[in-house]
Amino acid sequence: MVKAEPTLKLEKLTKKYGSTLAVDDLSLEIQPGEIFGFLGPNGAGKSTTIRTILDFIRPTSGQISIFSQTDPGEKTAYRCYVGHLAGDIALYGNMTGRKLFKHLSQLGYKTDWDYVKELTAGFEANLDVPIRSLSKGNRQKIGLIQALMHRPKLIILDEPTSGLDPLMKERLYEFLRQAAQQGASVFFSSHDIAEVQKICDRTGFIRQGKLIAVEDMHSAKQLVAHYYTATFAKKPKLAGFKKIKSVENIDINDHEVTFTVRGQVTEFLSELA
Repeated sequence: MVKAEPTLKLEKLTKKYGSTLAVDDLSLEIQPGEIFGFLGPNGAGKSTTIRTILDFIRPTSGQISIFSQTDPGEKTAYRCYVGHLAGDIALYGNMTGRKLFKHLSQLGYKTDWDYVKELTAGFEANLDVPIRSLSKGNRQKIGLIQALMHRPKLIILDEPTSGLDPLMKERLYEFLRQAAQQGASVFFSSHDIAEVQKICDRTGFIRQGKLIAVEDMHSAKQLVAHYYTATFAKKPKLAGFKKIKSVENIDINDHEVTFTVRGQVTEFLSELA
């Protein structure tokens, strides 16, 4: 069987702001029908990666391929097949949700209006009041509908459950699963490992701009990663951490150590004691 071309492919993607390295030599692929988690703490480089993928900012080096297109002009032609929700979402506050969706349709979105009704009902969204009058969670619902309403083949979401209650989160997960079953690829950025475990097929872990691991979430449920920073009275020795099997990605900076513990934390705590 011939393997399908990845919907999204990043090769050695790097983004610098002056001397600050925001994204460091990052490579990954997302396949059709896959929900790919992008997990890391705030400031890890998740949003910068997304803005670079969408050509909102230009990479310092590296290559981005969307639907096998690498040329920025060619990728623009495929923009109507991409759905996006920003982490710092800003919508037209004077518009209602309904007017916003009509406006976006006039700009080239091939809107599936029956699907808009389904999304609106599922999220229990109010489309008939000015967006600025809505709560954060209800504005988030409008943002999610605009990202999904044209049934995009690539869905890029930055912290999409922010402001949503547990029921609405589950509704979002179900809509994303349905989209993936129909062949869409989902790039799901989050800082919540329980969330990506629930919804994602694979997850990339990013820290300080660098992709440190990619895990298959179906076969590695027991390998939950917890990130820790510990401060010691004296500078610790690297060898003491390396002998603990569950500890990975050790970074010692003077008296402070940042590291990952996989699986049960009990082994680590007993060794630390």
